[in-house]
Amino acid sequence: MSLDEARARIDRAKQQLEKVQVAALASDHENAVVWAFYAYENCVTSLAEFHNRDWTPNHYDKARLARTFHTSGLISRDIHDHLQELNRLRKEVAYDGPGYELLELDLEDLSRQLEEFIGEIEARIESST
Repeated sequence: MSLDEARARIDRAKQQLEKVQVAALASDHENAVVWAFYAYENCVTSLAEFHNRDWTPNHYDKARLARTFHTSGLISRDIHDHLQELNRLRKEVAYDGPGYELLELDLEDLSRQLEEFIGEIEARIESST
């Protein structure tokens, strides 16, 4: 178990959440989705580090790992599909520019759900130490 690395990754996710929140206030869909995606990934890798699980820097592998964590009861929400969707929207921003689906995304909800998820991961790590 790498507690220090787990904490560093959850701290990074919290910093990225702040960027999501700022972007949400400014109705900046592009930055909100990019930072939310990375924050969720940092939550998954934080939990992987905490439980001494191997992980790779591959978006699809992290989504599968998130599903594994959910099915094993380590997290309450299966974010596999959510990670896949955020990754798709992130790529849309980078390659094609924001489309209708991105512009219709509820940024307040995105921010709230991310904050709750980070809180859940952080509580799991801190309650086990």
